[in-house]
Amino acid sequence: MTQHEHETLLSDTKRSEGRMALRNNVAAASALADAVRSTLGPRGLDKMLVSDGDVLVTNDGVTVLQNAKVEHPTARMLIDQSTAQDSQAGDGTTTTVILTAELLQNALELTERGVHPSIIGRGFRMAWEACESGLKEIARPMSEEQHLQAVQTSLAGKSDEGIRAHLSNLAVEAALSLSEEVDGVASADASLVKVVTDRGEQSMASELVHGLVLPKEKIHPQMELLPKGGRIMLLDGGISRRKPEIDISLKVTDLGMLAALNERELADVQKRVDAISALGVDLLCVRDGI
Repeated sequence: MTQHEHETLLSDTKRSEGRMALRNNVAAASALADAVRSTLGPRGLDKMLVSDGDVLVTNDGVTVLQNAKVEHPTARMLIDQSTAQDSQAGDGTTTTVILTAELLQNALELTERGVHPSIIGRGFRMAWEACESGLKEIARPMSEEQHLQAVQTSLAGKSDEGIRAHLSNLAVEAALSLSEEVDGVASADASLVKVVTDRGEQSMASELVHGLVLPKEKIHPQMELLPKGGRIMLLDGGISRRKPEIDISLKVTDLGMLAALNERELADVQKRVDAISALGVDLLCVRDGI
């Protein structure tokens, strides 16, 4: 590729190098941190986000960031980092952005003093290891009340006090019921908790079910709800008439042949129904039809 072709290809791009690139990256991170800084803490302020006529009022940092129309790659990286923090811990999204921006600002100051970026990176790694070690030393078991307070703090500003207390109780109960001790450390697998939403219901109607929830409608309006202690069958298939696994053609020469075929199919269905009934099944869940 010639120099002219190279310049033509990159004619619609902007390039920055060296110290200028560092300053631009840090400036983008600082601007993003300033945008959410006022939402931090129990006295954080709400922000009104307006987009195409839609209005959203929130003080949740990750919500503000995800709705921000940001193009700078460094700022996008910080938004992705905040989203990952929200997915992993469910809190600390604003703090993540602010701390990262401050670390980048400190790193920029060190580079302007002549410190190489690789040395700064090693220093951050050493600081992280020291923090992790120190946190493990001062860590202590938490009571159920302390767990509850921690959850309520993470929900501060996202709902009113009544809803926050109710949801906090459900969250702590779910976490403690799944808690297992591995190598002396208690942990809970969050993937075992499934949130099922029901449109039109209020948040205070939320409940914790220690079991399986199937968000399905009854196949018949007169079907009774399953009482506690009932027997449930999960059928990987259905109990409707079976379809041939291959394409076949039947030549019917008289009505008697067709009637016999229907009777045989119905007898096969009845046989399976009788087998299920004999097992004393109270609730049948099938993959296919009935």
